[in-house]
Amino acid sequence: MNCFARSWPVFWLTLVIPCVHAATPDPALLGCWRAAKIVLTTQDGEKAEDTSGRCTLQFKEDQFESTCKTTSGAATTTYRYQLVRPQVYAATMAGSTFRTEMVGTTREYEYRIEGDQLRTVTVPPAMAFAAAAAAQRVETEAMRVPCP
Repeated sequence: MNCFARSWPVFWLTLVIPCVHAATPDPALLGCWRAAKIVLTTQDGEKAEDTSGRCTLQFKEDQFESTCKTTSGAATTTYRYQLVRPQVYAATMAGSTFRTEMVGTTREYEYRIEGDQLRTVTVPPAMAFAAAAAAQRVETEAMRVPCP
């Protein structure tokens, strides 16, 4: 058997496995999470921390919704997401009642789930207009909660 014939299956798997991985949501992410702590870091290093527990995430197969209670009601943002690498998902903002200028932007989130705790860390997109409108780094600690 020649070298090409032996290496073809390996080459095929390197093309197919990332596609299969990206198409399958992580079942551990699915469900609802309440943010216990959100830390936003700006480009100049200033940090803002929110421990109010007013924000929740609801992950479904290919989208998730972020809802935060505000003094004037609720701000809701919907994202389409897919796993791009193990423990990393890319989320594209599909709609928002709050940050409409960021609809269509995509961020990658590194995530780790330990028991009923979800931790995420992200860095904003390199696009200048999106980077100017967003925190440089966002860290979240959330706890699993029953979905409404």
